[in-house]
Amino acid sequence: MTELEVAEQTLSAVSGTIASLFSGRRSSFLELAFEKTKGLFEGNYPGYQRCDTPYHNFSHTCDVMVATARILDGHIKSGETPLLILRDFELAMAAALLHDSGLIKEVGDDEGTGARYASMHVARGIRFAGKFLPSLGVKPDEIHTVQLAIRCTEIDVDIARLKFRDERERFLGCALGAGDLLGQMAAADYPERLPSLYVEYREATQSAQRPVAGRRYQNADDLLRRTRNFYETHVRGLLNMRWAGVHRALTHHFASGRNELLEAIEDNLTRIDLVLADSPGMSRREQQHV
Repeated sequence: MTELEVAEQTLSAVSGTIASLFSGRRSSFLELAFEKTKGLFEGNYPGYQRCDTPYHNFSHTCDVMVATARILDGHIKSGETPLLILRDFELAMAAALLHDSGLIKEVGDDEGTGARYASMHVARGIRFAGKFLPSLGVKPDEIHTVQLAIRCTEIDVDIARLKFRDERERFLGCALGAGDLLGQMAAADYPERLPSLYVEYREATQSAQRPVAGRRYQNADDLLRRTRNFYETHVRGLLNMRWAGVHRALTHHFASGRNELLEAIEDNLTRIDLVLADSPGMSRREQQHV
């Protein structure tokens, strides 16, 4: 599927979710924010180059957007607090769209790719959101909500230190934090895209002015081998503790009543295991642990 097809399906899916939740309403804000962000990634935003990171591209942004929208949909359908309105949904989608904008280089920045900003891309994305959103009619207090949500995607963020003004704002941040990892790891092409992720990690590690947590891999196979452990020992804890288990709302989103994103992740991990088991470079001991 091309990136254009992914974009079209994403906007259609999220727009459909909004219409089903809010009495058939259409979000012109979402449509405009989506098109302008897509233009940013394509190099059509003043002062910025085209996105050049092979993994964290607009398709990844779309994956995160859909995963976050599904969490919000399930939460609203569950009837649990905090109660969310259409504007909350729109702001969460704006945060999803911009959460990796800090990886996009400015015009005149010709050194490496945007991956070299990995250790600071959240802060850069927050600053960009502050410049980008006013033109869409987003008010200062709403920009604050979006920026806090983006902060929640930082891998080592301490949620307890963030100055949420209410539980609604906290929930939106947790939904995006969870949606970022779920959207990534549940994507249908996640195993195939991991070598591109390694390329980014390698450049990020080489360029970092401070250590980049969890990104020291020997090669792409090493990243593949460590993916299951990353999920089982780190991601699950983040989902349940840091992001307060908001992903459980997905059981109210899917008609099956199951958390199909977690199932998709398990399927991807199994596919990775099979690839590793067939790899001639693996020792017999490594194969026994697959």
